[in-house]
Amino acid sequence: MIEMLVDWIKSLGWNPGFFRIFDYITFRVMMAALTALVVELLFGHLFIVFLYRRRFRDTGGEYLSLDTHSKRGTPTGGGLMILLAAGVALVLWGRLGNPYLYGAASAFFYFGLVGWFDDWQKVRFKSSLFGLGQAAKTLLQLAYIVPFAYWLVSAFSPLPAACRTTFFLPFARGVAYDAGPWIFGAFVAFAFFSIVNSVNITDGMDGLVSGPAVMTAALYGAFAYILGNVNFSRYLFFPLFPDIGELAIFAGALIGGVIGFLWFNAYPAEIFMGDTGSMAIGAGLAAMAFLTRQEMLFPVVGGVFVASITSSLIQEKIGMRVGRRIFLRAPLHHGQAYKGIAEPKVVVRYWIVSLILALIAALSIKVR
Repeated sequence: MIEMLVDWIKSLGWNPGFFRIFDYITFRVMMAALTALVVELLFGHLFIVFLYRRRFRDTGGEYLSLDTHSKRGTPTGGGLMILLAAGVALVLWGRLGNPYLYGAASAFFYFGLVGWFDDWQKVRFKSSLFGLGQAAKTLLQLAYIVPFAYWLVSAFSPLPAACRTTFFLPFARGVAYDAGPWIFGAFVAFAFFSIVNSVNITDGMDGLVSGPAVMTAALYGAFAYILGNVNFSRYLFFPLFPDIGELAIFAGALIGGVIGFLWFNAYPAEIFMGDTGSMAIGAGLAAMAFLTRQEMLFPVVGGVFVASITSSLIQEKIGMRVGRRIFLRAPLHHGQAYKGIAEPKVVVRYWIVSLILALIAALSIKVR
């Protein structure tokens, strides 16, 4: 909005002077992150008290052997803090008419609302086992994912026509395969659904999702900036995506919101993000991955998320059929805690692994 006001001032023939700085995406990215962060630091405690008084509290009950009952009573649904703070940042610093920004923001807020309803159901029935059913949650997710996939491959997509249905391989310049709208659209739906649920299932310890989410968002924000810049995209041999730079504003707002939430969510957590936060973050990351056409890089930069959902699926689909556990516990981070490793140590180790994976993924910008 602020950037649009500067454009209006210019249209009147006035010299914006110092306010020309608002034209720079890099400045607006930093301000979006700072705005979301400050909003949460200022109002986070009040929000926690509000949820506590409204009895919107965690009920535990899924991993009894890990003593989740000790966390009962902690306010949940705190992902709403991230949604509100990021929303304020986007309104202030984003170009509101930008289709890339709309694509990522709509996914972020829609899935946040689905997660909020799931959290509300769990609180209502006083059990984490009585949220939205798997079928209902899947239908609600697909209600957004399928139209998003169609939009991405259709003539309405903001992506250049040559890039709408093409797989681009990381670390390989010029290696691409045009799969056509039907195959690629089906892949978008499957991968988007998988990314959202991989982030959701990773959320099981205080602060665990925050580190990998920040690093993943930062990488995709960097890609958005490169793809939208004529000079950088040409120098690094990437296709030019006009106006995608605004997606970096979304990345900045998401990063600021997640870091601000971590202030209260670090061990021992004063509030849990719940499905409200994990589903919103997963959808935001998925949207950025597809809009930058770097979805094939997600298994690297989001390797922690991929490992979590893969271990859970193997345990559930294969372990139950053969009648024995494949892993000690699934997802993997619960197995670490079951071995007696302190929760903060598990979380920090996962952050370190995420940092390594993010650096490896960042090499694909130049090593191609």
